[in-house]
Amino acid sequence: MRTENLFLAGTGAYIPPRASVAEAVRRGAYDRERMDSCGWRNIAVSDGVSAPDMAVAAVRQAVRRSGLGPEDIDLLVHSCAYHQGPDGWSAPHYILRSTLGSTVPALTVEQGCNAFLAALEMAAQYLLCAPSRTGAVVSAADNFGAPSVDRWYAHRDAVLADAATAVVLSKQSGWAALRSVESVSLPHFEILNRGHEPIFPPAVTTGRPLDMNEHLEAMIEELGPKASEIVQEYGASGTKLVEQVTAEAGITVADLSRVLHLGAATADFLDSHLRPMGLDAALGAVDFFRDVGHAGSTDVGLQLNHHVEAGDLSAGDHLLLLSAGPGLMITAAVVTVLETPGSEGSDA
Repeated sequence: MRTENLFLAGTGAYIPPRASVAEAVRRGAYDRERMDSCGWRNIAVSDGVSAPDMAVAAVRQAVRRSGLGPEDIDLLVHSCAYHQGPDGWSAPHYILRSTLGSTVPALTVEQGCNAFLAALEMAAQYLLCAPSRTGAVVSAADNFGAPSVDRWYAHRDAVLADAATAVVLSKQSGWAALRSVESVSLPHFEILNRGHEPIFPPAVTTGRPLDMNEHLEAMIEELGPKASEIVQEYGASGTKLVEQVTAEAGITVADLSRVLHLGAATADFLDSHLRPMGLDAALGAVDFFRDVGHAGSTDVGLQLNHHVEAGDLSAGDHLLLLSAGPGLMITAAVVTVLETPGSEGSDA
């Protein structure tokens, strides 16, 4: 979907204190071989601050940087990969009450690691379908400190981190333009995130621990030789999607200045995900994520905010925002920097 006159007006993030991976190895919480092969150095770990409360901090920062007021915001979309709080409760309305304090719609997008960009796409469509709507806030937050999660071993390639991020979209002005955004699904691989777990009762209600490794093993067992097709189909679908959003933005893949991606701590791991789509891992931010971890739904937004605060974005830069999550679903967006974004520093 090509988007016109839609801008990024402000970003925000909350990253809690880091825990040393080497220290986790020394106390037996993590395996040294995994530390060496996966590349993580420090992991952001929240000490009791909930995901929605981290989101509140990130949203406040993004709105403050945007220069917009509550009257300029028509929607709040909160996104996440893991549980946010009490059953039957609305985390986005808690965030709305604690930030804008207005009566606009507040929604949740739960689409795993792809949730932030899926929410961004939803917010863009919401703004563009009505001329009177002028702005939206998109937030993401996850806290993997629950008793049912062993953040060190729940995922074979990543250590799960805690963080929050936010971005303000505006039809008025901003430091960057959202040029295009689109998603694609590969539903025949949905078992990758289901595994052999019964769909009912939900695992969280039975105390079953989060085990993404079992999900992968289940997919291989159920699909047999066809399981290997996931790499080819993911790459082919991602390539087509990236070519689509860059063309809609009026650029080519070769024009991209940076790729904003899910958390990866080695160039080889990132390359294994980007190369099938014709993308260069050198455009990523491996070094940044080595000291954060894989923070669920927040990674792309965290990287965007990191570049804002680092002051390493310049007018004319073309950014590809890319993520994937359960479904499988892949979302890609192109953002063009119009001017060097201002930042008063991080609250993290």
